[in-house]
Amino acid sequence: MSKPEFVKLNMDLRAALAACAVGDSAAFKEVYRLTAPKFFAILKNQLKDAEAAKDVLQEAYVSIWKNAHRFDAYKGNAFTWMLVIMRNRGLDRLRSKARTPVTEEIAETIPDDAARPEQEARTRNLGRILDTHLAKLPEQVSLSISLNVVQGMTCREIGHILEVSPNTVKAWVRRGLKKLRADMPVDSVSAVL
Repeated sequence: MSKPEFVKLNMDLRAALAACAVGDSAAFKEVYRLTAPKFFAILKNQLKDAEAAKDVLQEAYVSIWKNAHRFDAYKGNAFTWMLVIMRNRGLDRLRSKARTPVTEEIAETIPDDAARPEQEARTRNLGRILDTHLAKLPEQVSLSISLNVVQGMTCREIGHILEVSPNTVKAWVRRGLKKLRADMPVDSVSAVL
């Protein structure tokens, strides 16, 4: 997807979300038409289960419908706002699966590999720092890095979703990571942790 196409998509989504905020179901159908294939691919990759991805996709669109009035075009673009909702619903599903109790008896000799509270706090803190710096990058670059690094998607998969060549995605990721390295020296990140 070229930058003009991405801008047009976001303009169309912004208008459709504004209409959804006042109960326009036709506008919601347009939001779904414009984004469902891309979001389904992202969720399927995140959850590694097509059926779970369909369920989460449906839940996320219900959330988008109910919260369309909360979208603020001055704080970000529509696609990213929706992507955050999709990603968070996917993470919720993964967490709920992880919390499902194991019915088999666990031997007491198995070591506890769970992250300690201090490590979880460090990870959250680092995530906040990274989110701040990612927000400073161009939208396609930030989105490509998130999908590649966080979701583990390949440049080819991201290119398919964003409708650009994999080489374009590689260039965005490479330049974005270089910019992040320059803006986030390891020493300053270590000091915060």
